[in-house]
Amino acid sequence: MLTALLATALVFAAIGLLLYLIALLYIGFRAATSERRGSASSRRGATGGLRVVGGGNRSGPSGGWTTGVERWRIERCIATGRRGDALREQGNLDAALHAYQAGFFLHPVRDRQLATTVANHHTGLLSRLISITEDMQGGTVRLFSLAKVDRLLNERSDLQRRYLANRQSSDRQRQREVDRQLAQNRSELQAALRQLIVEIQGSRPAERLH
Repeated sequence: MLTALLATALVFAAIGLLLYLIALLYIGFRAATSERRGSASSRRGATGGLRVVGGGNRSGPSGGWTTGVERWRIERCIATGRRGDALREQGNLDAALHAYQAGFFLHPVRDRQLATTVANHHTGLLSRLISITEDMQGGTVRLFSLAKVDRLLNERSDLQRRYLANRQSSDRQRQREVDRQLAQNRSELQAALRQLIVEIQGSRPAERLH
């Protein structure tokens, strides 16, 4: 009788130990899963919730990340242009002009689709500046800087195409030369845009004194 009771007690003890070990394993599994989810959430938060869209010109594992950051920066410039539209509708032309100036995205783009988006965005901004100038000058446009900005934007579009083409090449010297030309174009464009804004503001008819 005593032997049977001891055997029964040992069986229950073994079952209890097994259940305890299973519980420990389950707790460890849940903790590891929660840690992985927290890490993934942190990475999503660090990118500002961006949806990373891969382009045709990735340069390694970070290509998707780079394209996502470029898209975010370009969308900010597009939003700045829209803010200029709102300011213009409110009659605040000076603030609208400066918003349009700040809306230009003067950086090399590594994705062909985004490069097309930037070129179209720049065309839209230039059209807005021309429209404001026409309103101020009574339907005519006679600004030296306007033609210069248009020329430099066309030059930049050509350099951007060469930049994308050279990214597929192993000729580093040619790529560095395009990088240098893009930087020079950016500097000239920034100066031309500043001058254009000054000329547009100066073309406003003087108020007559009664």
